[in-house]
Amino acid sequence: MRAVLPNLDKVSPYRSITPRELMDASDTMPDLVRSFERDGSNAATLLREFMRHIAKVARPYPDAYFALGQKSDDAVDDLGNRAFSSCASIEKGRFPFSGRTPFASFVQEGFDGRTIRYHSFYAKLSITRELLRDDYAFNLRRNPVLRWRAELYANIGAVLKESCTAVPQGRGLPPKWSRNTGTLHMVRPIEVAIARVRDLHTDDIQAQVFEALSTAGPQTQSRLTHIIEAATGCPISEDHAVDPTEDNTADRMSVRQAVAEAWNALEDSDQSLLIALAKGSSYDELIAASPSLNNKVAVSRAVSRVGSLFLEVVTEAIGGTADATATPRTLIEPILTVLAELYPHDFA
Repeated sequence: MRAVLPNLDKVSPYRSITPRELMDASDTMPDLVRSFERDGSNAATLLREFMRHIAKVARPYPDAYFALGQKSDDAVDDLGNRAFSSCASIEKGRFPFSGRTPFASFVQEGFDGRTIRYHSFYAKLSITRELLRDDYAFNLRRNPVLRWRAELYANIGAVLKESCTAVPQGRGLPPKWSRNTGTLHMVRPIEVAIARVRDLHTDDIQAQVFEALSTAGPQTQSRLTHIIEAATGCPISEDHAVDPTEDNTADRMSVRQAVAEAWNALEDSDQSLLIALAKGSSYDELIAASPSLNNKVAVSRAVSRVGSLFLEVVTEAIGGTADATATPRTLIEPILTVLAELYPHDFA
């Protein structure tokens, strides 16, 4: 047993790392690993650095990849502590470790911080992803529901890659998927998407995915899995329930009031345009109904102009700034949902 191992006792395997600590990031990984490998010092600082990267790597993984089949703060902490202990004390035979512990090999090979992080967290064969795969395999063996859900997730992924378009959400986040139908649709709550998928009365995954995307707008692969599972039920465990996260944007009174004021400030032609969009009118139908919209470019410009107005009033109402990915066109669809609740007769 190596002399530095007793120093691991100084690091509690159940200690949670605070958000403030996670944000305290600097590229001191090589020095931290060297000092820990030399005499066990800086163990807590090195563990904090581990936890910061573990949280980032774990973000897109679903429940099935974590201990006990549940993704929680405790489960992510547990993953980080196990990855740390594995690097410190478990000899690995594969490249680049060659029968050494990862920390020892990092020091002996003179790896820089980027290479250390690559082999510890981000590579497909990294220590962290190795543990995630092991937990996933264990959970699948003991839980038939997870096996069924994993198959559903894979089948949904095949449909998305073949027939849909990925919409990036930002670094470290899984993409949302959308259908390129050429028309705008009013985004409905997740519960409505579940009901409409259920009403299809079909086992065709493609039809279920298309209906969910058409009803609820762009969704991640994991969220689509939840929607379809809630709609069709898990054939293995009937008492398994899915509680989708509700979008409470429409319930915020300040936002509703801002949308109402913006709606009342619109000209009749712009109100008619939004009502027609909510009812699913095509570009040709919009052009035929309004002499001023004589081509598709004019329609797009009108949508962007009206969307800009709502974008301005909504961001002002919540006291913040617009998301970097927000555009007037993408904002229109959730705004239509709020308008339909505020003016049900107009949007019926």
